[in-house]
Amino acid sequence: MQGNLHMSDESNSHILGVVERLSKQYISNIADLSTSELEQPSRCHLWAVKDVVSHLVGINGFVQNSLSRSLEGDGMPAEGMPNPGTGNARSMSDGIANRAIQLSETALSSRTQMIDISERMEFELIETFRNVPSDKWDIPAYHPMNTLSPRLLLLLKLFELSLHAWDIFNALDKDHQVDSEAAELLLEVWKSPEINVWFFTPDIEQVDPVVLDVEFDSNKGLRLASWSGTLDIVDRPSTPSDSATVLKVSPELFSLLITARANLDTNISAGNVSILGDESTIQWFHTWFKGS
Repeated sequence: MQGNLHMSDESNSHILGVVERLSKQYISNIADLSTSELEQPSRCHLWAVKDVVSHLVGINGFVQNSLSRSLEGDGMPAEGMPNPGTGNARSMSDGIANRAIQLSETALSSRTQMIDISERMEFELIETFRNVPSDKWDIPAYHPMNTLSPRLLLLLKLFELSLHAWDIFNALDKDHQVDSEAAELLLEVWKSPEINVWFFTPDIEQVDPVVLDVEFDSNKGLRLASWSGTLDIVDRPSTPSDSATVLKVSPELFSLLITARANLDTNISAGNVSILGDESTIQWFHTWFKGS
């Protein structure tokens, strides 16, 4: 893996095991959806459930292509694709949204075809990840957000699958939650500077440093530090400053907050999030994170 984020084969195997479990569960669940349920609004803005399913098909196709090219020694963009480091959720959201809708209305307009293709592409991508040699997890792999690696693509797959499954199934059943094991692993996604640029919105007017600590029940935590339009997300120090503003929240809810699927103020009012310290600091949270 790039930088100082190298992880062992055991870690990669663990992540892949969670992805495989979620993938099987996802395919089983969408196979149970009726045609009318596929037409229902999802938790994604302007997307029906079927559009989210189509988007995941597109994501699988992209990751499969990028991963396969990477393993062949090609970490560069395919012809017509933007250079790595030039794309983010804000600049690419309209195109992504339109392609998903177009796909669900054309090539995947049949319910049976949509489910069959989803199952095949989930299986093929997981098999490709299974066959990544132990010395190839850190080589360059293309993505518009940044030059990634096969391991970061695996984490990105976990991110896309776990959050978009929530978009689908929470819209149909409000008791459906983000998978707890996935939410713990997603802490690596939030900390990855290669990936978190995808969903971070810089604010050039924010000149003074802002530090916000996040504390989880598992005794793990994150520190969000932003200044002059930049953001660092790191492990919370073992002896944090008493002056830092602290959010106490579950990893599952935090994954919805940082991707703007849930509102921080609403969840504080509902008692799902508690805050210690200077409450004015939290105004920056939804300035930084406006959706992905």
